[in-house]
Amino acid sequence: MSLTRKTGFTLVELLVVIAIIGVLIALLLPAVQQAREAARRMTCSNHQKQLGLSMHNYHDTHKVFPPGTFAAGLNSSMSTPPHSMSWMPVLLPFMEQGNLYDQLYPYMLTRNSNAFPSNLFNTKIDMLMCPSDPNRGQTGEVHGTADPPPDYNDGFHGNYLLCNGNEQITTTTDNDATGMFFYQSRTDFSSAKDGTSSTVMAAEILLVKSNVSGKRDWRGRYYRSDHLSSIFSTLYPPNTTVSDRMRTCEGSPTNPIYAPCTQDTNTQVIYSRSNHPGGALATMMDASVQFVPETINITIWQAYGTREGAEVVTGL
Repeated sequence: MSLTRKTGFTLVELLVVIAIIGVLIALLLPAVQQAREAARRMTCSNHQKQLGLSMHNYHDTHKVFPPGTFAAGLNSSMSTPPHSMSWMPVLLPFMEQGNLYDQLYPYMLTRNSNAFPSNLFNTKIDMLMCPSDPNRGQTGEVHGTADPPPDYNDGFHGNYLLCNGNEQITTTTDNDATGMFFYQSRTDFSSAKDGTSSTVMAAEILLVKSNVSGKRDWRGRYYRSDHLSSIFSTLYPPNTTVSDRMRTCEGSPTNPIYAPCTQDTNTQVIYSRSNHPGGALATMMDASVQFVPETINITIWQAYGTREGAEVVTGL
């Protein structure tokens, strides 16, 4: 009588194989995540490059750059169009969004926020979104209690803001800030006396969810920018734990788990932040895109925020 041996894995062998596979997955997962973040960072850099070139094309046409905001000052709107809007809506034709601009233009002439069409204001613009921000593409923050909503729709919020300088904006601050973009600014290339490669044009911020369980956050909104929602400051380096200050925002400096913010009516400021490890991307006035480490010397970062401070900078 012949004996036959059954083939197969023993329980111990099976457990060893499973353990090996688990170790391999654990080793590969960080590499995959790093590769994905590298791709997201490249996309973000490309978006900012396109933004820089769009600003240059606007300048070629109008001989000036768009203002940081058309509002007359902090917490106040302007009596001439486009009321309280930021640089973004007027830049739309230069971002391959001419059709959206043509449809929005009639509403840019009215001061009645209730007339703003949600289907247009909520249009997401890929060029203005960082793929590393999980809250990118935020739309439709609602003010008031209209039924049905929205009432005073704030529309699309973006990740990229223009630089107003290295200061906070207060109710007593003159409109002429130290950077290239501020309330009703009309700067051009000649205004960047420190040099276009040494002056910041734009940088990214993190968005915070709005319109969820009563939460409201105005950072990054473009269509109602009379509360400094469309410009940022280089007063502190990227990813600082120092609190932003906005009239309406979510977050607390004692709990900086995402993008800290303190509600303040008289002082308003936004700092650059990102989910890219170690810093944030910024666009210079020459349209080059640089990665700014969060460990950058604060004096150097502040110098990059000014247009004619005559500072000596040593590079990012």
